[in-house]
Amino acid sequence: MSEYPQNRIVDHVGRADDAALIERGWSGEQHSGTIEKTDQLNLLDRPGLSSSVNLAENPVPDPKWDAVRFVAAADLRAEEATDKPPDGLYAWAVIFACLISLMLSIGINDAYGVYQQHYQINEFPNTTTTLISWVGTVQFLVMCVGGVFSGFLCEHFDTRVLNAVGAVIMGVAFIAGSFCKTVEMLMLTQGLLYGLGASFPFVAGTSIPSQWFTKRRGLATGIALSGSGLGGMWMTSATQSLIDSLGRPWAMRVTGIVACVAVLAVSPWMRVRLVPSRSEKIIDWSLLRDIRFNLFMAAMVFAIATYFGPFYQIPSYSVVVLHKSESWGSNMDTLMNGLSVLGRLSVGFLADFFGPLNLLILNTVLAAASLLVLWVPFNSVGTLIAVDLLFGFAIGGIVSVIPVVAAQLFGLARLPSIIGLLFIGYFVGGLLGVPPMSALLDNVGHRTNYTSSIWYMAMLPVCSLIFSVAMRFLITRKVYAKV
Repeated sequence: MSEYPQNRIVDHVGRADDAALIERGWSGEQHSGTIEKTDQLNLLDRPGLSSSVNLAENPVPDPKWDAVRFVAAADLRAEEATDKPPDGLYAWAVIFACLISLMLSIGINDAYGVYQQHYQINEFPNTTTTLISWVGTVQFLVMCVGGVFSGFLCEHFDTRVLNAVGAVIMGVAFIAGSFCKTVEMLMLTQGLLYGLGASFPFVAGTSIPSQWFTKRRGLATGIALSGSGLGGMWMTSATQSLIDSLGRPWAMRVTGIVACVAVLAVSPWMRVRLVPSRSEKIIDWSLLRDIRFNLFMAAMVFAIATYFGPFYQIPSYSVVVLHKSESWGSNMDTLMNGLSVLGRLSVGFLADFFGPLNLLILNTVLAAASLLVLWVPFNSVGTLIAVDLLFGFAIGGIVSVIPVVAAQLFGLARLPSIIGLLFIGYFVGGLLGVPPMSALLDNVGHRTNYTSSIWYMAMLPVCSLIFSVAMRFLITRKVYAKV
């Protein structure tokens, strides 16, 4: 046994939410006693721990406690915001609300490839691809910047109200965008204003699901995050149909109204279960002292940089290189979004059994292979469909396990502010992704040769893989460990 002296844990002044910790006596004030090495290992597997355990004094002489240093006690300080139990029927209602919110926030952003194809070929044919791509890029970047602050707001204000406010802003943004006649004005409305509104349901829908489940957290989070893939799937087809039948202005008005009404309808269920101790910090900078979190964040930067490239470029690639119709190109995005839904659900389910970090690494390998092995050397219809299938599945799995990895390794109660910090990484990833790809297409490929853009796209998941593997190596060197 390792001696566990009094005052070793100094931060857990709230109520312990984790039943296993209550059984060990970690229920409120201070704990004095002993802890077995087997218990140390069990603690590493507990999903409800975060980064406030103070082992600076008299460190336990066991190397496995190095991992406990960055795993938590923030949940021990957290108070329950509702008497609704985890894993129950109400928890699944919350998951459905998160699914709808993500469907009509990030899902609409996933469908921007249809708008880019329309702007590039029909409405603004003399405008560079780089400038047009900035509409969708600004949309995502503002969601990330807004996500940093909305994560802080979600910890201090009612997430249901914030979700409703975001719904109204989203609707106003698209309706205003329908009257715009220049790319610059679309950047302000469809890009900036919509991104600001979508940041509230985006961060809430991403961070809330993990708080409501202890047994099937990966599956529940995967279902919630499948909303973005479902949204991208049906919004891609619906947007193309609306543009063909009603024109781009009315397509945006219909989209804005649907997004506003649907997200408003589910806002009453967008509530947190754990309320952390009040903090004036917008971002939890203390995590940056942990090299494992830095590696995790770097991996996410390159994963997010990878995410939007195929969604934005495959529709126009289908028309310019493969000489297919615009509707065929938009259908490729629909197919990719459909496979991303399957990836979110299946990888979320498997993460509960094999570990979210392991699944993150596996799916990053698949994403890299889809671009390097299938898209770089070939330019046929069959291989592009294969890219759609494999990349869609892999990228869906990647985005579904990001919050699960964050929750498992860095704590539940502070997850909104942790995700707010990750949004800074997402912001950088957004800058590293579509803008350089579009610049390469304009300046190297002269808008017809996509080779340089695809090569750049393919190297991004390779970089993400390097950082993910390094993080896992620091956590454990056991190949078959569940992490």
